[in-house]
Amino acid sequence: MILEMRNINKDYPMGRSKVHVLKNVNLNVREGEYIAIMGPSGSGKTTLMNLIGCLDVPTSGSYVLSGQEIAACNDNQLAEIRNKKIGFVFQSFHLLPKMNALDNVALPLLFGNVRKSERRARAAEALKTVGLEERMTFFPDQLSGGQCQRVAIARAIVGKPTLLLADEPTGALDSSSGKQVMELFEQLHEKGSTILMITHDANIAKHAKTVYHIFDGVLSGGDSGSE
Repeated sequence: MILEMRNINKDYPMGRSKVHVLKNVNLNVREGEYIAIMGPSGSGKTTLMNLIGCLDVPTSGSYVLSGQEIAACNDNQLAEIRNKKIGFVFQSFHLLPKMNALDNVALPLLFGNVRKSERRARAAEALKTVGLEERMTFFPDQLSGGQCQRVAIARAIVGKPTLLLADEPTGALDSSSGKQVMELFEQLHEKGSTILMITHDANIAKHAKTVYHIFDGVLSGGDSGSE
């Protein structure tokens, strides 16, 4: 088991009261699974993604990632987990405009204190995996939206993370580019990547093998997706 969440709650203060954003969430993710969590705006899916990605911590409950209890981690430990255990793919790419594709992909390895020669070799291999070996020296403004997202996916996989976490990965793309990105996720899954995708789009969620639904902070489902 890669990820285990037990009775996760997340509250935010609002004046003298609290807003209960997540309510007793339970989730297991096994190695090699391809899971989508689907929900509308305001359902709690972004908060859940932030907790899964160790960008935030729960108010109560247990979250174990790769055998490590996240609630017991300090900020430095959480940063190390994000760098080494989780590969992030965001809707808006978050590429650095003054770095070319190769350097953008290598950036997580720089933060992980990997030697420059190894960083560049691994970044080049990741770009080859996503079909951009001929665009390594291109800057983000020289790439299409779909190519930028593929660079972002290469950056997410360059550190060989335990979990690939994607938040609305096709939300900023046209339908053709979005289809190519989803095909790439399928290829990565077939090669053994564990993928957890957050989306509001049922057409995107159906690419996953298992689909959960979140509404008003309550997670349900675990239904078969594309199979």
